[in-house]
Amino acid sequence: MAVIRARIITAAVLAALAVASPAIGDLPAGVPDALSPDPVVRGALIAMPAVWNVQVTAHLTGLRLRSGTVISLPAEAREVRKEGTAFAVTPDGYLVTAHHVISPSPSEIAATAYLEKLALQGQPHSEQIAVDWVKRNGVTPVGLMQLERVVRPAAAGPGAARNNGASVRLVATDRARDIAIIRVPGVADASSIGLDRGADVGTPVASLGFGSTDPFAAPQHGALVPSVRTGVIGETGHPDKQPTRYLTIITNPIQMGDSGGPVVDANGHARGVVLIKRKAGGGAMAPTDEILRVLDGAGVRPWEGRTQTAYRAALARVQRFDLDGAKADFRRTLASDPSHGLAAYEIQQVDALRTAQVALAGEPRAQGGLLVIGVTALLVAGLLAVLLWKAVNRMPGVLGPRDRKAPFDQDVPNDDPDDPRNVI
Repeated sequence: MAVIRARIITAAVLAALAVASPAIGDLPAGVPDALSPDPVVRGALIAMPAVWNVQVTAHLTGLRLRSGTVISLPAEAREVRKEGTAFAVTPDGYLVTAHHVISPSPSEIAATAYLEKLALQGQPHSEQIAVDWVKRNGVTPVGLMQLERVVRPAAAGPGAARNNGASVRLVATDRARDIAIIRVPGVADASSIGLDRGADVGTPVASLGFGSTDPFAAPQHGALVPSVRTGVIGETGHPDKQPTRYLTIITNPIQMGDSGGPVVDANGHARGVVLIKRKAGGGAMAPTDEILRVLDGAGVRPWEGRTQTAYRAALARVQRFDLDGAKADFRRTLASDPSHGLAAYEIQQVDALRTAQVALAGEPRAQGGLLVIGVTALLVAGLLAVLLWKAVNRMPGVLGPRDRKAPFDQDVPNDDPDDPRNVI
């Protein structure tokens, strides 16, 4: 009873602090709450330290049209940066991402350069305008140099100060499946997440990625936290004109830059890798079976090490309000991996929880009021969860007859793998 009472009181404090928070279905960039009532959000927090930001930079001088005409680019548009996401599947630095993230096609690079050119010249511009222009004119880059690939792990709080970028080695790619394996050198005992082969329709999941609706968003510095977007798993099938490829629909509101990120369940295990933002809404992922085929071909066995084990244990102790034990396990996490991106941040959160509990101790009137608030908040959260579940299960494109007939009719405009519209 004492544990339940403490849980309600703390939940009330957290609820009061989060009154202005947006809907949980599309959380902004920020570290999830270890005490979130949504198990999938807690699963995202388990997986987050294993998520990496990917920046691929290309240098070019101009754009060549199919007719042979060469358009010179202004100096500011000659460096093109594409951002994406990856996630670690072993403690020694093997990461899974999308092929098109780590190796963007010439047409993608050309479209990004043209978009920047239009913006610099003050002309009407959008990603769609740039993509259509490149496709219509058969544009290719001129003077394209070798790509620079840099990755950085998710981090917040004190861990962000050590958040240095690292160049990566390309281990294996499967263009047909749009999956790539990369490795970060010099990594040992880092966070990694296991893979779950389940793909049951309706399973709640969270996607983690560095996506943004702003194509000109500046690269993040300091804290680097992926956005968490929740949804459910839809059906798995073949895209039109690609009978050898499997994709699974997800209702998560995927954004540009989320590609290569994990789709995780309440246990923090990956159910797939994000590949597509659907025109009809939501997105699509390559399911775990597809990831395992590429990993097997590269001789890589996914597993979680001692760092992730300690971090999982710490978060579980927070859920039980064993704050001293949680702090000890977070310290054990840092002892295993001093560069861990979230353990030091979570220690601060544990200290804040302890301070809140001490402040409430011995104040029966305040406790009674907060108990009422806490119970009310939990009841409202439960009601909203039920309504959200019902809405999701009635949403077209999840379980509706259109998806059962042709789940991917809106995903892939054609079978040209170089068409930038085929990927995100």
